Amino acid sequence: MQTIVFVDVDSTLVENRFSRKVIGTLLQEIADVTGKPLPELGKEMGAENSYRQKNDPDNVLTMDWDDIVLTLATRYQVTLSRPLLELWEDMALPEDVEILDNSPAVMQQLKAAHRTLVVATKGLMKYQIPVLRAAGLETAFEDILTPDKTGYLKTTRAYFNHYLDAYPNACFIQVGDHYMDDLICAKRNGFYSILRAPIAELADLTPLERPAKLSEFVSQIPTYPADGSDVLPDAVVVNLAEVPDVIATLEMQFQRNGHRSS
Repeated sequence: MQTIVFVDVDSTLVENRFSRKVIGTLLQEIADVTGKPLPELGKEMGAENSYRQKNDPDNVLTMDWDDIVLTLATRYQVTLSRPLLELWEDMALPEDVEILDNSPAVMQQLKAAHRTLVVATKGLMKYQIPVLRAAGLETAFEDILTPDKTGYLKTTRAYFNHYLDAYPNACFIQVGDHYMDDLICAKRNGFYSILRAPIAELADLTPLERPAKLSEFVSQIPTYPADGSDVLPDAVVVNLAEVPDVIATLEMQFQRNGHRSS
């Protein structure tokens, strides 16, 4: 049996603390010229990204923060001192990347002859490679999927086409923190979904028992859809240390059922 494990980056493996510094530095340049407060400019930047995700999700520029900040600067006729990517690469330092749940060790524990570990991120390659490098995770995976590499946003099924075509009978498992990207879309694709949700009230339950109780704690899930959802993960982990045992359990379930999660 072949297992393909897709793993998210931000808020799953790491918390990227330097991105705020990078974006804040450039937004401050716009603020200095326009007099607009930084929070307002931050909301405009987020709105631009949301618009792109909704209206042109598979465009390579949808998640391109360099282009988004430049669009904002152009809107206000501000010339930025440096490209965002240049600042990003300079500021991607280990001390500004918080490693979650000893994630490098967990990824090492997951390695097995029948498993392929793949980063599956909505971020572009040029932004995520520096993060993975700073966290010591760059060599922890056999492959990395990004919108600029696949031609699709992570929320589009075709993003995973290479693995769906190459391993039609594999057990696909997606691990992440985002309710839409890593849970709803994963289940839509026929994958098992493991949601990382460090909710203290769920700690006494097993990972496979927690989904049934998740509705009581959605206020603690920042990415939970505003209009709600009846889609549940196959397992909830409060710490990535639980992932290896959960994956082994899901693999056994897959072998018994003879097909992917439904």
